Amino acid sequence: MNSRSKHLPKMKKKRSIDILLDKILQAMKMAEKLPVRISLILILTTSIAYFYFYGEGLFFFQENKSLFIFSNEYIQKYLMKPGGLLEYSGNFLTQYYYSDLYGSLINIACLILVFLVFLKTDRRLLAGSFSILLILVPPFLLFFIQISYIHSIHNSLGYILLALYFYFSVVTTGRRSRFLCLALFPVFFYLTGSFALVYPLIYIVYSIVYKKGINRYLEPVFMIVTTGVTFIIFKEILFFQPADQLLRYPLPFIEVLRIPVLYNILFLYMILFPVFTHVSGLIKLKAKYTGFINLTTFISIFAITVIQLSKNYDHDLANLFKIGKSVFKQDWNSIIRQHETSPSINSNGQYYYNLALSEKGQLCNRLFYGRQDFGSKSLILPRDYAHLDRAIYYYYSIGLISEAHRLAYESMVKNGYRPENIKMLIKTELINGNYKIASGYINILKKTSHYKKWADKYEKFLNNPELIKADPELGEKIRSIPDTDFFIMSGDIDNIDMILKANPDNKKAFEYKIAWLLFKKDTKTVLNEVRKMKAMGYMNIPRHIEEAILLYMYFNHELPDLGDLIVSMDTELRFSRYITTYLNNSENNQILEREMKKIGEKTFWYYYQFK
Repeated sequence: MNSRSKHLPKMKKKRSIDILLDKILQAMKMAEKLPVRISLILILTTSIAYFYFYGEGLFFFQENKSLFIFSNEYIQKYLMKPGGLLEYSGNFLTQYYYSDLYGSLINIACLILVFLVFLKTDRRLLAGSFSILLILVPPFLLFFIQISYIHSIHNSLGYILLALYFYFSVVTTGRRSRFLCLALFPVFFYLTGSFALVYPLIYIVYSIVYKKGINRYLEPVFMIVTTGVTFIIFKEILFFQPADQLLRYPLPFIEVLRIPVLYNILFLYMILFPVFTHVSGLIKLKAKYTGFINLTTFISIFAITVIQLSKNYDHDLANLFKIGKSVFKQDWNSIIRQHETSPSINSNGQYYYNLALSEKGQLCNRLFYGRQDFGSKSLILPRDYAHLDRAIYYYYSIGLISEAHRLAYESMVKNGYRPENIKMLIKTELINGNYKIASGYINILKKTSHYKKWADKYEKFLNNPELIKADPELGEKIRSIPDTDFFIMSGDIDNIDMILKANPDNKKAFEYKIAWLLFKKDTKTVLNEVRKMKAMGYMNIPRHIEEAILLYMYFNHELPDLGDLIVSMDTELRFSRYITTYLNNSENNQILEREMKKIGEKTFWYYYQFK
């Protein structure tokens, strides 16, 4: 018993040392995982904060650039060209951008995948002290690419597949396996298109840096030959694609000026990644210095991200897309409220505001309640390519249904199927009684995920003119159509005159004409139009028309014929206060506009005097 008791303290001591060593090993493993976990948290918090809270306009714009259709005909056009399936996959994901939540999750998932692939590749290549910095650069470059409005999610998928293919070519062991991986390049080229052409450059750099012996030269030569043969076969035999198409589709990375610079920076980083990992592996630093580098990396990347986001965030553009989303929903009150509380400085934003006022019958009552910087140019947009999709709504609003249909069809021809041009074509065909053609467009939307319910609703109108007339929107448009046909003129005010001649009761067209005259400060012509209002069903004169009448009376000292309508007492009192304020401050130009703005900023009088 005594001999055993002598050995007992030693055994306890040995167990304590083993436990201590286990704890040290666990702590080391945790220390290794900590930078990765912090990196994931950094990516998640940054991307969630931006995409979910600021990505509304981004997702709305991208979702409405295309229309994903579940049909054989739709997928066939993508199967017939290298890179087509990549774009098809991107369009499939983009259809869910109608939800900010889904859009955020899709984009965040892409960033996490890029991070994980580079992490695995980095560990395989045994990078050293600057490992976390090397891994974090690609997802944050991709993040700044994804927040661009012109970016498409299929480009993110292309980067992910490119990084994955390189990873698999690195982890394959044995000469046969490596050559088999490289021999699969034609399949990769077919799937990703022009993204695949970056891979040979990455692999050549990797081979030069990491390979030894004959393989350092043999494998790059094999890769170059495979790429060249694949390109020729795709061009001349399989797909008959022009060289330019094969080089550029689905990402035109050669034409630097047409795409964000960050696209090319990310490509260059991926090409040089083997060099960065090799150099990092040569630098050996103590653990405390590695921890300092990691901490500095996290702080620097977070700071740069916040600074760049705050510097480059275009509030007015985001505001415009938010208004555009409300237009698609026909939420006119939201547009009016948004512009009057957070005014857009963009002509398109102010156009949407005026459109919303027209749809709510408030154009001549609230025209100057919101910011107006462009005069009549914000009432009617040009019918050119840049404004095509927006200009449609004006013609639809005032009853020029055939012109709205023509513009929607032209948009479809130039831009392909988009949700709004198909919806406009359905509405205009139903209004014009072309039910068979409308049925064809409805069937297109019925093959989509998000717009199927909308199509089912409008399918009920087919061959049912009475139901169409009873619909609040379609019936109102039918009643606003001119009784006689006429050719659309280049001058928009001439078109309004033609509408009013063919349909004198069209109040929306009438108020657009008055608004145009108010912007032109033509009070005399406004006064001449007032005489027609009683016959059109007006019981009261809209606010800004009253203001124009009183201004005309003030300058011309005459009582005009208002056609049995009268100016309200409230407007007369407001005008009296406005004139009194003007007279009291007219000798001091420094404070004149400030005082007039306080009392009459939302009036035609203020616009007439200071704009």
